[in-house]
Amino acid sequence: MKKTKNIHILIIVIGIIFISISSLHQTIWFDESYSVSIAKHSFTEIWKITGNDVHPALYYWLLHIIYMIFGNNIIAFRLFSVLGIAVLGILGYTHIRKDFGEKTGILFSFLTFFLPIMCTYATEIRMYSWSAVFVTLMAIYAYRFYKDVKENEKFNKKNLCFFGIFSICSCYIHYYALVTAGLINLLLLIFVIKEVKKTSKPLKAFLMVALVQIVLYIPWLIYLITQMQHVGGGFWIKVGLVNTTVEVLSFQFRRMLEDSFSFNIATVIPLIISIIVYLYIGIKIYKDIKEKKNIKPAIYAIAIYLGVIAIILIISIVMPILYSRYLLVITGIYIFAISYILATEKNKVLIYSICIVIALMSIWGNIENIKTNYDSSNMQAINYIKDQIEDDDIIIYSNFANGGVIAAYFPEYKQYYLNLEKWDIEEAYKAYAPGMQIVRDYDFLNEFSGKIWVIDTDSKDVCKKLEQYDIKILKEIKRFNAKYHNYTYNIMLIEKK
Repeated sequence: MKKTKNIHILIIVIGIIFISISSLHQTIWFDESYSVSIAKHSFTEIWKITGNDVHPALYYWLLHIIYMIFGNNIIAFRLFSVLGIAVLGILGYTHIRKDFGEKTGILFSFLTFFLPIMCTYATEIRMYSWSAVFVTLMAIYAYRFYKDVKENEKFNKKNLCFFGIFSICSCYIHYYALVTAGLINLLLLIFVIKEVKKTSKPLKAFLMVALVQIVLYIPWLIYLITQMQHVGGGFWIKVGLVNTTVEVLSFQFRRMLEDSFSFNIATVIPLIISIIVYLYIGIKIYKDIKEKKNIKPAIYAIAIYLGVIAIILIISIVMPILYSRYLLVITGIYIFAISYILATEKNKVLIYSICIVIALMSIWGNIENIKTNYDSSNMQAINYIKDQIEDDDIIIYSNFANGGVIAAYFPEYKQYYLNLEKWDIEEAYKAYAPGMQIVRDYDFLNEFSGKIWVIDTDSKDVCKKLEQYDIKILKEIKRFNAKYHNYTYNIMLIEKK
C-alpha cells in the first residue's frame, strides 16, 4: 500500500515537471493576448467586457488575481494554467484513489499528465485547464452525493454543497462546462426524484442547491443570450464533417490542432491510436458487463462525456459551437472513464503497453512543444520594435491576430486597430484598452504627425492607403516569421508630417 502511494506521488511529481518544461517562455498568440490584456482590468470591467466576448468571466477574474500578485508577468500567467493541470492530476491521489481505488487513481493521474494534448494546453494562457478542474470536481462530488443517497438514508451535506459550488464555477468558466453542469444537475434531479420513496430530504436539499445555482447564474443570462446571437450570426467556428469528426475522436491523443486540417503523421497516428483505445474500451466494457463487474461509474462518465458532445452537436445545427479544443473542458471525465476501465484489466502487460504508447506520444509532442515554444524566431519581431520604439510613436494594424499580440506587449503605447471589415467587436476588444483604440477608417491620422509603426501580415495593403498622406518611409518592410503558432509580422516604420 505504501509503495503504491509512493509510486503515485512520483508519477505526480514527474508529471508536473513534464508539463512545465515547455511553459517558461514569453511568447503569446492572439487568444493568449486577450487573456493577458484583460487581466489588468478590474473585476467589474472584466465582467462587462467578457459579457461581449464568447466566454464567461470567472477565469479572467482568477487571472486578474494573478496579475495583482505578480503584475503583467506572462510566465506567471502561463504557470497558473500549468497549476490547473497539476491540480487535476493531484485529484487522482486526493479524490479518485479514495473513491475508486489505487489503480484508478494512479491511472487518472498518469493520463492527466501524459495524454499528448495535456502537455500542450497545460501551458496555454486560457481557461481550459481550470475548466477541467472545476468540471471534474463537480462530477466527483455529484457522484459522492449520488452514492450517499443510494446507499444511506442520510447523506453528507458537504458533498452536495461542494457539488453546488463547483457546478456554478463550471457555469461561469466555460460554456461547455455550463452544458456539462446542466446535464449533471438534470441527471441528479432524476435520480433523487426516483429515490424520494425512501426519504424526501435529498430532493429538498438538491432543489435548494439547484435554486441557488439558478439565482447565482441569472446575472449572466443576458450576456449569454447576447453571445448566443453573436455566434448564431456567423462566428469564426466552422464545423466540417471529416475535420470535426477526426478531431473529436483523436483530440486527446494529439499535440495540437492545425488551423487547416490535413492527413499527416501528426494526425493519422493519434487517430489510429485513439480508435484502437476506443475499440479496446468497447470490448472491455462488453466483457465486464458479461462478467457482471461493477463498471457503472465508467458508464456514467462516458454517458456524460458523449451526452455533452451530443448536446453541442444539436446546438451546432443552429449555431456552430462544436470546437474540438473545447473538449479539454470535459477531459477530466474522459480520463476517469478510461482509467476506471483500465483498472479492471487483469493483464498488466496490456495496461503497461497502453500507458507506454501514450507516454511516447506525449514525449514526442512535448519535444515539438519545446522546439516551438523556445524557438529564437518567436520574440524577434517584439524585440525589434522594443529596441527602437519611442514614447510618442503610434502603432497601427489591420490584422488583429498579430495586432492583439502587439497590443498585449506594448500596452503603454497608443495604437489603433483598423477594423476595416467593420466587425462587431468594439465592446469585447476593450480588453486591450486604453492603449488600443478601434477605428474603422484612416481619419484618425488627419490630426496626427510623427512616427507610425505599421504592423501586419501584409503591410503593403496598409501602406497603399497611407499614400494619401504626406509620409516618409524610415524603415522598409521587415518580415518576421515566428514559429509559435506560425505568426507572421511585416513591420514598417514611417513618419507622417
